[in-house]
Amino acid sequence: MNVEELAKKLILDLVSEYTPPGHEYKLAPIIRCWADELGYDEFYTDEVGNVFLRYGSRGRTILLAGHLDTVPGKIDAKLVQDTVYGRGVIDAKGPLTAFIIGAALHKSRMSDCKVYVGGLVREEDDGLGARYLVEKNFRSDHIIIGEPTNLGIAIAYRGSILIKVSASAIGGHSSAPYIGSSALDKLIEFINIVKRRFNGESFDEVSCAFTILRAGDWISSLPREGEAYANIRYPPKYSSENIIEEVKDIAEKVGVGLEFLSVEKPVEVSVNTEVVRALVRGMLRENLKPRIVKKTGTSDMNTLIAVSKSIAAFGPGDSRLAHTDYEKIKIGDIVTASNVVSNALIELSRI
Repeated sequence: MNVEELAKKLILDLVSEYTPPGHEYKLAPIIRCWADELGYDEFYTDEVGNVFLRYGSRGRTILLAGHLDTVPGKIDAKLVQDTVYGRGVIDAKGPLTAFIIGAALHKSRMSDCKVYVGGLVREEDDGLGARYLVEKNFRSDHIIIGEPTNLGIAIAYRGSILIKVSASAIGGHSSAPYIGSSALDKLIEFINIVKRRFNGESFDEVSCAFTILRAGDWISSLPREGEAYANIRYPPKYSSENIIEEVKDIAEKVGVGLEFLSVEKPVEVSVNTEVVRALVRGMLRENLKPRIVKKTGTSDMNTLIAVSKSIAAFGPGDSRLAHTDYEKIKIGDIVTASNVVSNALIELSRI
């Protein structure tokens, strides 16, 4: 089977299973079969459901860390000519496919090294899979994170602050809103102030998105309770502590409650990092012009930097289509990414 046919079959197998957080286990038997077919030395799952394929047992340890889960919202997988459509085909089963194939290609021309391909769980939720590796002191000299970078090399991700906002009011009749008070009005006031304050549109700015708003139970009654959820993203030059204090001040003035659900620190590495240099050389071998990118989101790179500072993200797929109903990826891009990964592994095994 040539690499193009291999990529086509593997990506369709992965995308055909709908795996929002909590359902990643569906992919374990599929990946096990592919591990056997491609000649990996070992397949196993850990206590939280991360899956690993391994070959080699000595030399430098290299982790290719993809993730198994997708955002909710099923989209049936289909192949149209050279393009695959489906939920998670970009984020991030396309990159995971490239990792599995790229490592298998490297195995056939292997130098002394130990390579793991990891499919981590709950990246789209609370990052459990990556956090578990850090807590269990997983060791790796170099890490490549599987994310859609459109074949660019990502050296930075913004940090993330997840917030729950709650509001209470006395309520009242909608015919006389000036007599009562509305929890929804408080939430809207808070939302407007925060969005005006954190209205960035680039990697180097702070942005805020409100994703859930709940209030009211009757069309003619002012809501007495309400809640909203927000996600603030911020670059390395900003302090999460300062942002949190500013949001607290706004909440106090408006009269709403706050709960900070999680805080993820931003991450940025040098272009001279070993993994970055290896990916650059891997692209040059394929006659590609290397591109260095900084991503406005977050990924498991934010967590796994604690395992190794030699880290970067790479993968096929246009991240602008991630989390949308229009996810699609070209088979040729997966093949190209697989070759780049294989080349990068050769470089890293020599370091």
